[in-house]
This record gives sequence, structure tokens and C-alpha cells, in this order.
Amino acid sequence: MRCSIIRATAQQVRDVGGTDIKEARSTGIIFATLNEGQVARLISQGCSVSEVGQVKASIMPPAPVAAAPTYTPQQFVEIVGLEELRGLVSPSLYGEGFNLAMIDTGILKTHEQVHGRVVYSKNYTTGPMRDGFDHGTGTCSIAVAVVPLCNILDLKVLNEEVVMAIDDCIDFQDNQPEIAPHVINLSLGSEDDGNPNNILRVACRAAINRGIWIVAAAGNSGPGIETIMTPACEQYVLAVGSLKYLASEKSFVFSGFTSRGPTLEGITKPDVAMFGEDIVMASSASDTATTAKSGTSFSTPFVSGFGVFYREATYRQAEAAGGVPGVDIPMTLGVSIQDIIDVFLPQVCIKPGGVAPGKDNDYGYGLAFGPLVFRAIAFPAAASIGISTLIMPMMMIMMMGIIFKSMK
Repeated sequence: MRCSIIRATAQQVRDVGGTDIKEARSTGIIFATLNEGQVARLISQGCSVSEVGQVKASIMPPAPVAAAPTYTPQQFVEIVGLEELRGLVSPSLYGEGFNLAMIDTGILKTHEQVHGRVVYSKNYTTGPMRDGFDHGTGTCSIAVAVVPLCNILDLKVLNEEVVMAIDDCIDFQDNQPEIAPHVINLSLGSEDDGNPNNILRVACRAAINRGIWIVAAAGNSGPGIETIMTPACEQYVLAVGSLKYLASEKSFVFSGFTSRGPTLEGITKPDVAMFGEDIVMASSASDTATTAKSGTSFSTPFVSGFGVFYREATYRQAEAAGGVPGVDIPMTLGVSIQDIIDVFLPQVCIKPGGVAPGKDNDYGYGLAFGPLVFRAIAFPAAASIGISTLIMPMMMIMMMGIIFKSMK
């Protein structure tokens, strides 16, 4: 049987007779084919061994959701007020020089909406390097709408190979820093099993510990509770739910399909929500094709793009102040993803009228809103004293005005 092993060395696995050994050195995970006796010997040595046969089949994008061709990614970027932030520092914020890893089903990199943005590609599967699932091309086009000059890593995966892709992202920091991702987008996952030793969670923690932000889809298994996917259930993987835009009311509500917390371990999730319904995005059918889709797969790359945007903003501020040595962009510059989730998001998110403030298992902290992001980046001292609470009514009025203007 195919197994994942942690707290072991490749030599230990070889010594018990394991075969087809694959080592993810940066994450500390080993894959091997073992029999029951070999598994027992490794467990007796203090190793953690799990069969991956059942997990493999479910590491994939969330179940598809019906959609109508209604909104473009750029419209949603304007609705949340992001365009107003681009000139916050100089040069303007478009993601230039920053790297975003799309660990997905592959990208049609010649598509007109993403052409020229893919700087690295690797196929971890045995199939051809194309987006046969028509998923990764769309998620990439949404991210590029947010940060149109960022560098994209196209990492095509299937099942357990997600871990190997994350492992490579960590390895790039040491061996290919020019393409090391600052943010990883995971519009995929598997059912939460409540196990902190789940290989996806172990791999994500290893990346987070190296300063890489991971943004993951909450899942499309709502409206029931405890339906957040792995690895979005991991505490400091930024879990993204989906919102439905209510045009007639100039407001929004969480999508009926979006997965909800708490996690099986009692963590309030998602962390944040973003528009994820009826989005017209790039399709892998041709270099000009588009398709309409809904789901947390597509709310997630908006937030991944925002993550790149924030990391660029903090870097440009430090650069302007003369605080950035050399030409490399340090992976750890700025705040950690832990602080983003626990400190930053509460200051920059809004919810519809009548919904209680604070984090909940429907909206998370809510929708990240441009004017509040501006205050948090430009005036961090003000944000730290809870400025969003003071100006929330004004921000809601401003948001409705922005939405009305952009939808005219």
C-alpha cells in the first residue's frame, strides 16, 4: 500500500524494506510503498504512517457549482476598492517582482489573459502539461486581474503530488530564490479528517514556517457546518469562503454552497470571504476562450492576489525608506501570515448590515475592503487601535457608492 511517513528518514524506510520511495525533504514527508509489517516496524520506531490511497482520490478542486456569465474579475477588484490602492506607494502596486505559485490543474499560459506571466512550469503528473480540467487557467486569470505584473509559477499536480509541489516551493528559497513564491494559491483540497499530521497540513506548516503565505479554498460543501476542507482547516492557512453579490441591494451575502466552520478541531473558519459567484474567467479551451464559474476555487485567487499586493506594498514602503538591502525581496519582510489572520484581517474587513462584527463560521472576518486596507498599510498605528470599528458606518456607505458606480 502507498503510505506517507513523517518523523522518519529515507534510510529508515529503506531499512524496513520500503519501495518506490519519494522524499519531500523540505517538508519532512516521505512517500513509500509498504506492507503491513513494514508499517508496524516504522510505527514502533516512533514514525507516523498513514495510507494515502484514500486521500489521493480526494485531493482535487472543490465540487463545481453552477454559474451564469455575469461579472468579470476586474469588476470585483473595483467593487472592493483595490484600484484606489495602487498608487499608495511608488512605483504603483501591480505585483511586479513578486511570485505567486498556482498549485492547480495546469495553466494555458498562451491565453491572452495570462500571457507572459508564467515564468516557471512543472508537471508533477504523468499526464500532458495542459489544463485538461479547465480550472487552473481560470484561477490564474483571476489572480492576474488583481496583480497583473506578478510572476506566476504553474505547478500542475494530482493527488499526493500537491505535497511535492509545496516542497519545491520551499526549496526554491535556497536554490532558486528568483522564483521562490511569496504566496501559494491552493484552490483545491480534501475532506478534513481532524488529523494535524495530515500530509497537506504538515507541508503547509513547513512552508508557513519559511515565510510563505498559503491561501486555500474553504470548499463548496456548505451549508452544513464542519465542512471546511484540508488544508484550509489548518489554523494559519488562510481559508477563503465565497460571497454572492446582491446587485438589487448593492450588498452581499455568503454563498449557499460555501463550506463553513468550525473545523473538526474547533477552529473558527473561514478566515475571510470574497466574491465567488458567476465570474467570467479565462478558459483553457483556446487562447481567447472564457467561461463562467462559481465556487471557493475562484474566490481564493482574489485573496492570493491581495496577499501579493500587500507584500509588495510593505516592500515598497521599506524600499522607499532605505530599509531594503540589495536587490532581493526578503521572504520574511513585513508581517507573518499569523499576524495577517489574527491582527490585520479584523481591521480591514466588512460585513453586510445586521451581521455581527468579529469572526464567525460563515463570513470569517468578512470582505477585505480597499479603504480599510489603505488605512492599515498607510497608517498602521491607527489600524492597531481599532480604527475600522470607528469608521465602519462610513466605510459601508463608501462601499455601496463604489459598487453602484462600478455596476452602472
